Amino acid sequence: MITTTATKTPRTLIAAGTSVAAGTPQRAAVDLRTKHGGVLTVKLTNGATGPTAQAVATLMIAHDAGTLPATGAAGAVWKTLQVLGGGGTTANAVTELAYIVPQGVMHLQVEIAGNTGQAVTGEAYLSELTDFQTA
Repeated sequence: MITTTATKTPRTLIAAGTSVAAGTPQRAAVDLRTKHGGVLTVKLTNGATGPTAQAVATLMIAHDAGTLPATGAAGAVWKTLQVLGGGGTTANAVTELAYIVPQGVMHLQVEIAGNTGQAVTGEAYLSELTDFQTA
């Protein structure tokens, strides 16, 4: 009987409790060229005073076979893959989002941005499919 075992690696993209100041995007990226995708989770938490405009989590990819590009806004390098959603404007609201990252993604970037008036806290973690072993 042949058995295949997956190796999974936890990756922190944006650490829990990271403050996303109003008007200042928080971004983080990971190189997945030799990986097999994974599961990404994002959490947005409003403070005691909710933002005027909500923070939104956006996933972007870079079609680049080379090293991990610098983080940045969508444009020539980073392309929007999915807008996961926002945290709303209600005080103390907590929004949790998830996305299955497909195998074909070479570089993944998470951006939390768009909130105005008040800071929010955000986090993003990836359970990366690192390798498969067959025995």
